[in-house]
Amino acid sequence: MEKVALILLSTLILSGCSSYGMQGNPAAVQAGAAIGGVLGAIVGDRAGGYNASQFGALAGTVAGAAVGNAVTTPRQDDGAEEEYDNYAPAYSGLHVTNLRFIDENRNHTIDAEEDSKLVFDVVNDGDTPAYNVTPIIEEVTGMKHILISPAQQIAYMPVGNTIRYTATIRGGRRLKTGEAVFRVYTTESNGAMSRTHEFSLPTQKRKK
Repeated sequence: MEKVALILLSTLILSGCSSYGMQGNPAAVQAGAAIGGVLGAIVGDRAGGYNASQFGALAGTVAGAAVGNAVTTPRQDDGAEEEYDNYAPAYSGLHVTNLRFIDENRNHTIDAEEDSKLVFDVVNDGDTPAYNVTPIIEEVTGMKHILISPAQQIAYMPVGNTIRYTATIRGGRRLKTGEAVFRVYTTESNGAMSRTHEFSLPTQKRKK
């Protein structure tokens, strides 16, 4: 079984970034938080189970967001104040297409203790090559006990290139019945991000 990492609290942390003075590129901050959360969850899980994993994900998310903010915050001249509240992220020439969800029992539901696959194509339809492309998969409702495999970065995508990407999604043992909403997009090293795709999937708790 592939290793999976818990993605928790990233949306909550990112929604509060502005109140903590983070003014960097939102795409870079968001990508840094997502990746930091994954790494924090892995470290926390190894250190002491679910509670440690949850704490590690939170710490990693904060640290990742801080790094993304630090490397992308625009420099300002002394005494100059600029307003970035209306910042619009630069959209890249990449787009995500052909999303497919494949679960083990083919009921198109995320069941507790079931592994499933999310497969999609990343296409570079832009005018320039893309570097350090990171596919981001987020559960945006805060549904607990959904595990998503760590993002695998694509170092280089020339113009016209298509890469098929596969991620693992697992329902945890304590997953509850409900609905999970996922957001999928990509980021690049220059801060550009693709447009997002959102879709929902039902979840099913473990049968006794």
